[in-house]
Amino acid sequence: LGLVQMTRKRSRQSLSQLLCEPCQNCSGEGYLPSQETICFQIYRKVLRHSQDAREGTSMELKVNSVIGELLRGEQSDLIVELEKTTGLQMIVTAMPDFHMEQFDIVETWGA
Repeated sequence: LGLVQMTRKRSRQSLSQLLCEPCQNCSGEGYLPSQETICFQIYRKVLRHSQDAREGTSMELKVNSVIGELLRGEQSDLIVELEKTTGLQMIVTAMPDFHMEQFDIVETWGA
């Protein structure tokens, strides 16, 4: 009676590997959301926040410097889409002292 054991080789990355990147603070032992994931978190939060915004206001997005560069460059289509969807001007402000995941959404008058 021959017994055969078969194993399946994992050919794709796990979900955490796709959506996260190694943390620089703990030398890769923990994980942070990827920069793109943070951009999409900001996008969803702005959409929720904009429903309560008054006419004539704009939204200032205070974000980490790296995320700010990403939102002005590679992910600039998210800002354009937000402005089109909400009818509000989006102002991206880089805050060097913010942690990668930290961001604030501030409603401003005029701008």
